[in-house]
Amino acid sequence: MSIPFRLAGLVALTLLLSACQQPDNSVEEIRPVRVTTAGTLGNTPSDSFAGQIRARTETDLAFRIGGKMVAKLVNSGEHVKKGQVLARLDPSDTSLDISAKQAQLAAAESDLAQQQLNLQRYQQLLAKQFISQAQVDSQQNGVNAARAKRDEARAQLAASRNQGSYTQLLADADGIVSQMLAEPGQVVAAGQPVARLAHDGEREAAIQVPENALQQVRQQKQFVVTLWAGKQQFEGSLRELAGDADPATRTYAARISLPHASALALGQTVTVTLSGNGASQSQSLRLPLTALLDEQGKHYVWVVDDKTLRVSRRAVSVQSIDSQSVTLQGGVRPGEKVVSAGVHLLHDQQRVTLLQGAL
Repeated sequence: MSIPFRLAGLVALTLLLSACQQPDNSVEEIRPVRVTTAGTLGNTPSDSFAGQIRARTETDLAFRIGGKMVAKLVNSGEHVKKGQVLARLDPSDTSLDISAKQAQLAAAESDLAQQQLNLQRYQQLLAKQFISQAQVDSQQNGVNAARAKRDEARAQLAASRNQGSYTQLLADADGIVSQMLAEPGQVVAAGQPVARLAHDGEREAAIQVPENALQQVRQQKQFVVTLWAGKQQFEGSLRELAGDADPATRTYAARISLPHASALALGQTVTVTLSGNGASQSQSLRLPLTALLDEQGKHYVWVVDDKTLRVSRRAVSVQSIDSQSVTLQGGVRPGEKVVSAGVHLLHDQQRVTLLQGAL
């Protein structure tokens, strides 16, 4: 073997060894990911709300004066008529006050009668010129003062009689006593609620709306109210939506008017559903919050191709977000696989492998 041939073989061997020692940068990185399958939403918390039937008008009734309650004439759940007596206070103090005011009125009337007789005598003496006109005018002023005192005593007696009538708590409308808040023997203050009266007539569904559904409920024109017992359905409309959240639940109280459901019993459990949302529900998808990628104020998700196992970034429209999930309005089709973890570590058309239990 010649020397040039040996040198050529050594060079080739050296090049081969150096090539084997260099890392192969052409190997594609395959990243393991967890995925979730996008599916349509049925009745989500943004689409339906639990509630109960309430009266359109509910009044907390109270005594207009304070005192000791001596009688409760109705119980919770009873139907009452307007003007019916619901409870009574001890009338002893008001009776004594009425008696005192009657005595004051009698004294004022007696004084007025005496002043009028004196005026007649003064006028007779003036005719005989035994007294001056100034004395008659003074007596006339006494009559006027006595008449004013009598009128004052009459007004005070009328006020005392009104106070006496306030010892009876009357129903201000036909309705159902939904709750009695005091019992005989209890001392109540003026204005302290004693009974709650639900007026007859129109019924409403009372619900609590979370913050992320406020706009949807406010724009909704019709609601479907379904009774839990009997599954009857009624159509309703939004009558009232609170402007401030409840400090305990952080939800907003709403009332759905039911003009054709006056026969419903108070307190029945209902489900209030937003009607006319079939198209939006078919397109609304819920995904874990970790599947959402935010970049420069826009929202994206990574969709996995079933055949190539490569990911592609897709822009999505977010409908609502809570502490654990995001509801999308377009951008992803039902049944597509979406990366649910590690979205910040991927790039477009990157190949991935699905972790077990990810689907």
